[in-house]
Amino acid sequence: MSSTGIFSVDVDLGVVLAKLVKAPGYQKPKITVSLTGPVTICHLVDYLGIPREYISFVTVNSEKKDWASSLGPGDKIILFPYITGG
Repeated sequence: MSSTGIFSVDVDLGVVLAKLVKAPGYQKPKITVSLTGPVTICHLVDYLGIPREYISFVTVNSEKKDWASSLGPGDKIILFPYITGG
């Protein structure tokens, strides 16, 4: 659902991605972001300042979505980082 007015979404960044956020006040694992639409996942990630290459995939309301997916009021977004190990 796309929105063209002012609306809020909940974003779960996790600890790893929260450390990469450049937007002031949003360096926490779970945040609520006010947006002015229309907005895509790509716009949200760029607004937060997280380099896209650190994100493995994104879900919106528990469904895997691509970068061009539109966001709407009350959406629940989870950004999943790439995981490395050894």
